[in-house]
Amino acid sequence: MKAKIFGAGSIGNHLAQASRQAGWEVTVVDTDPKALSRMKNEIYPKRYGAWDETIRLFVPQDAPKEKYDVVLVGTPPDTHLSIATRVLREEAPRVLQIEKPLCSPTLEGLDEFMREVKNHPETMVVVGFNHLLGAHTLKSEEVIRGNDLGSIQSIDAEIRSHWKNIFDAHPWLSGPQDTYLGYWKRGGGAGGEHIHALNLWQHFSHMVGAGRIREVSAVFDYVKDRGAEYDRSCFLNVVTEKGLVGRIAQDVITLPKKKFVHVQFEKGSVDWLNDVTKTTDQVVMQFHGKDPEVYDISKTRTEEFFKEIEHIGALCEGKIAIADSPIRLERGVDSMGRCKLNTRGSPAGIFVCGGI
Repeated sequence: MKAKIFGAGSIGNHLAQASRQAGWEVTVVDTDPKALSRMKNEIYPKRYGAWDETIRLFVPQDAPKEKYDVVLVGTPPDTHLSIATRVLREEAPRVLQIEKPLCSPTLEGLDEFMREVKNHPETMVVVGFNHLLGAHTLKSEEVIRGNDLGSIQSIDAEIRSHWKNIFDAHPWLSGPQDTYLGYWKRGGGAGGEHIHALNLWQHFSHMVGAGRIREVSAVFDYVKDRGAEYDRSCFLNVVTEKGLVGRIAQDVITLPKKKFVHVQFEKGSVDWLNDVTKTTDQVVMQFHGKDPEVYDISKTRTEEFFKEIEHIGALCEGKIAIADSPIRLERGVDSMGRCKLNTRGSPAGIFVCGGI
């Protein structure tokens, strides 16, 4: 298997290491020679112990014209679709992976990209919502399907985590103003960086048969700081096509972090808990009036990305059909929504749309 990764930043390093762990040949392309140097001399050896000399690094004009089984796009969100569209036209790999979020909230380039996808049915497209492939997500699904919890009542999802954790891991950045993370129009801020919460809500809604979201009301808390402009908090109230009501919260200010999905049923509940400790996730099932059943799920940061690469490999080998993949493009588009943002004053913003 041969993989090409666009982007030598944090996500590019994770995807490169996971691809090498799977035994794939890896080529990394970045427009910034400094980013390539930082990957080789700082990020990769610090995270994984040593640089892997088999990984090839190129700026775009020097990258070899080769056939790749998998192309992974790990650049800033506002560049995703232009790169992905070009990849489809010029390379048509077996799998094209685009990191989350799929694009910027302006949805610029999405219609053109979707037209191009239709022209290349030979390429399977997925979006990097790797939480959906984690062992605690699979265990949550198993617990829900294996117990008579009654009818679904509500779902709450929160990914609330101060981005201090991000900047501590990226010492070359002095703050959000130095990266797309500080600019909501580029796909940063709480609504972009922590879009896992919205995606997880939708995943469990589909899983319990409640369908797609059809109504959304939302409040965003926007701030301007040192040239950056981003939403530090994002709160969504949603209703599905089957009438299920729920809530989604995402922010970049909560410390210690809170990452959970609470699925409430008639007879009890199931909780999906992420990062209970650095190496532990949890699933908790509780029937009303009974003691909770707690399942500890061990994990590592590198394992989270390896499971994604394993999944992509299984797609390439025909072991999983793209229609059965929880990270297929259709779900990634749903998580972006097609909503018109209507800001009403500052710093708060409101948007209402007909569906996601």
